[in-house]
Amino acid sequence: MKKSNLNSRREFLQKLLAASAVAGTFPFLDCVKETEVFFKKGKMPLRPLGKTGHMVGIYSLGGQATVETPGKEDLAVQIINKAIDLGINYIDTAAAYGRSTATLTKENAMGTSERNIGQVMKTRRNEVFLASKTHDRTYDGSMRLMEKTLKNLQTDHLDLWQVHNVKKAEITELDKWFAADGVIKAMEKMKDQKVIRFIGFTGHEGPEVLKAMAERYPFDNVLVALNAADKHYDPFIEKFLPTAVSKNMGIVGMKIPARDRIFSHGGIITMKEAMEYVMTLPISTIIVGLDDIAQLEENIRIAENFKPLTADQMLAIEEKTKPYYKDIMFFKLLSEWPAEW
Repeated sequence: MKKSNLNSRREFLQKLLAASAVAGTFPFLDCVKETEVFFKKGKMPLRPLGKTGHMVGIYSLGGQATVETPGKEDLAVQIINKAIDLGINYIDTAAAYGRSTATLTKENAMGTSERNIGQVMKTRRNEVFLASKTHDRTYDGSMRLMEKTLKNLQTDHLDLWQVHNVKKAEITELDKWFAADGVIKAMEKMKDQKVIRFIGFTGHEGPEVLKAMAERYPFDNVLVALNAADKHYDPFIEKFLPTAVSKNMGIVGMKIPARDRIFSHGGIITMKEAMEYVMTLPISTIIVGLDDIAQLEENIRIAENFKPLTADQMLAIEEKTKPYYKDIMFFKLLSEWPAEW
């Protein structure tokens, strides 16, 4: 990286970290009163989940990988219980989560993650902040999904309901979402009826449509793809994260290891490095899907011992991903990349 570009990037990161201090996400809180409903165990650092009033551990449980895989129900329940035992107080899932198998289509697998989490929620619901999502963009379709979600999760309410996977091409469709027969009206109805507490959206294709969403409506939360390769192509960190911080939204990072592709090329070789890069950003928490309990325990140790990186340390990690960023950024729209890629 040329010296002028290096200095510019360093200044940007320093300003971003300074903004996060003002927002209250950094430096993080490392203690909480024993009476706090959602945090009873462990020593994981806490941060505000935006304007929700919830203090969230900086590492949370994502409802994919084993948790969404049919045939792995027993292990999924073990992972979920162990996560709560170790201090995780935020669980993310979605109506669409469910992996296809040799004998089960993706459509028929949908709901697997919610059902597995529901096996734990039926006895431990008050120990976590529970988030799910609707992939339908209409009022009626989202209301039908909510009925399934509540049944699957064995609860009568969600803490957070989000519009799932907002895509670049949908930026021209937003008016429909906010119309009387759109998904946002379903969310407002559920909030009015106290079935949900907060409203959010998620996305991993590009920052412009997420920025348009955040500027259009006072959303409480966003789940967004953030990792050490982000800066190299259509970056969320530069083009969206400052907007989310300014709106005092809860910010949940995903795609931290990019389904382990970030480790595939000999640059970044540890989960510690991948996690610490994102946890240094002005975010509330990160979610990571898990294969087994050993991964859960390793990630929690990293979170418990987390110390924020300096801007120079972040720059060094970013540079490690540069030769391989096309593979790491697989979740962004490949069809819109230059033809020579």
